[in-house]
Amino acid sequence: MMFVLYVVLSSMGIILFKLGSDQVSFEVTKHAIGLNLSFLSILGLICYVVSFLLWMIIISKNEVSYIVPVGLAATNVAILIASSLILGESISTIQIIGISVIILGVFLINV
Repeated sequence: MMFVLYVVLSSMGIILFKLGSDQVSFEVTKHAIGLNLSFLSILGLICYVVSFLLWMIIISKNEVSYIVPVGLAATNVAILIASSLILGESISTIQIIGISVIILGVFLINV
């Protein structure tokens, strides 16, 4: 359950930050540094920070050689699917092949 929550929060953090990124500004002046974030960017950042904290718990309780490849694979696949469904990005044939190879790799790690 914690692993699924990690994948969802990590993926949504990236997607939300992307959705709010057009309203992000960063300014460095002689006397100050300014950063303006949109609500979606802040929400995405919160999701990403919480997912990082979950990730720390997950890797502390599992073998790193197993959980890191599986976690990164699941997150990559989730981001690709979410970017297509939410952001309207197209998925190319090469990306579909890539997802297939990733899923095969996760299967082989579990054998």
